[in-house]
Amino acid sequence: MGRLRARGATSCQYALYMMRWLDRPPEDFLTGASSATGDPTLPAAGPDARLRWNLPQLHDALNRRRQDEALTWAQLAAELDCTPARLTNLRTAREADMALAMRVTQWLALPAARFIHPVTAEDLAAR
Repeated sequence: MGRLRARGATSCQYALYMMRWLDRPPEDFLTGASSATGDPTLPAAGPDARLRWNLPQLHDALNRRRQDEALTWAQLAAELDCTPARLTNLRTAREADMALAMRVTQWLALPAARFIHPVTAEDLAAR
């Protein structure tokens, strides 16, 4: 928690530990109204599993919408206030900062929970 307080930011994976404990979805922590449509409830995860963002899945959804909107990665990055590399790196990333993940889900108008899934220790070891 000290690092979170000092940096004022956290990874999307780490944030899930806190949200699961609080039993609240990421959208509850946005300032202003959420643009996401759909159920924001985090998926259930048993005691042998943890919740993890599927960042390649998030990248795929972002890329499809980017193509539908006829945007370059640079144009989209400017719209989301980041670098193009931060967006394209989601394809292979294991972690991303929570603020970026939420800017992406809000731009997609989808609940973050759509990209969050329970995984077991065995699933994580197989990666």
